Amino acid sequence: MSLGRSLEFERFRSWVALRKVSVDPRSSKLWRYFEWGPVAETPLILLHGASGTAETFYRQMMSLCPKGHRIISAQYPHYETHLEWVQAFDRFLNALQLEKVHLFGTTLGGYLALCYAQICPLRTESIVLCNSFIDTQRFAGALPFGGFFSFTPKFLLEGILMQNFPSGAVSTEIADSVDFMVQQLKSVKQSDLASRINLNCTKGPFVPTKLQVPHDNITIIDANDEVSLPEEVKASVYSAFPDAAVGKVKNGGNFPYLSFPEEVNLFLEVHLRRMKIKEDVRTSEGNVQEPLEVVTRSPHEDNSDEYSA
Repeated sequence: MSLGRSLEFERFRSWVALRKVSVDPRSSKLWRYFEWGPVAETPLILLHGASGTAETFYRQMMSLCPKGHRIISAQYPHYETHLEWVQAFDRFLNALQLEKVHLFGTTLGGYLALCYAQICPLRTESIVLCNSFIDTQRFAGALPFGGFFSFTPKFLLEGILMQNFPSGAVSTEIADSVDFMVQQLKSVKQSDLASRINLNCTKGPFVPTKLQVPHDNITIIDANDEVSLPEEVKASVYSAFPDAAVGKVKNGGNFPYLSFPEEVNLFLEVHLRRMKIKEDVRTSEGNVQEPLEVVTRSPHEDNSDEYSA
C-alpha cells in the first residue's frame, strides 16, 4: 500500500488539522502548516525542499509529537528572493507567537533555514540539515535561465524536479517515498514550483562564516547511498560545520524522512534532547544568585565613626 493511502497517513490527517495563515495583509499568499505538541516547548519547524509540502513530514510528527515534542511542518508560498522568504518566514513565526525555534530543513529547505539563521540568529536555537547544501552556485550553473521559470508550464517544472528522483531498481521503502513525493509535487501550484526552482538556482546570501549559531547546535543527517546531491556538495556542508553532530542513514535515498523515518526520527530526538539539556543548563545558571556580602564586626570594634554626625 502506498504511503498516501496508509493507515498512518490517514490517522495523521484526521488527528492533526491543516492550518493556514497570512503573514502580510497586503498579500493573498497563505502559509500552510500542521502543528502538534505542547505549546510550552520550543518548536521544531520542518521546512521541505523544492518538491515537498507540509504533509511531507507526517512520519516525523506521528512519531515525535506523542513523545512530548512540539513540531510545526510548514509549507511556504512563492517568494522571488531569499531575502523575501526570510522576511516572510520571520512574520510567520510572529503570527504563531514563537520567540525561539529549532529549524529542520531538507535540500532547499535546509538552505533557507541557514539563510534565516544567519539573518535572525537570536531566534534560531539550533539547525538540522538533511541532504542539504550551503551554496546554490552549482545549481545556478545547471539552470541559468531562472527568470523564465515563472512563465514555464507546470508539467515542465515538475519534470525539472522529478529528473532528480531515483530511477531503476530501488528498495520498496525508497520507491514508496518517491511515489509519495510525486503525489505531493502534483498538488503544488505552478507559481510555487517556479519560485522554489528559482530560489534553488539563484545565488543566495548565505555565508558560513557569518552564521552565529554555534556549530555544536547543528546536526547533519545524510543518506549514505546514492542521492541527487553530488558528493562534493555534501562534503562542503561537513567542511563548513566541522563541530556539527552527524547522523548517517544507510540506505535512505533522497527522502530518508519518508523511506526510513525511524532512523531520522531517532537523530531528531537525540538532537532535541541535547538542545533541551543545554537550555536547562542555561536556565539553571541564570537562576544562580550572587552570594550576599556579609560584613562582620568584632564585638570590641569601635563603631562610633559610623554614627557620627
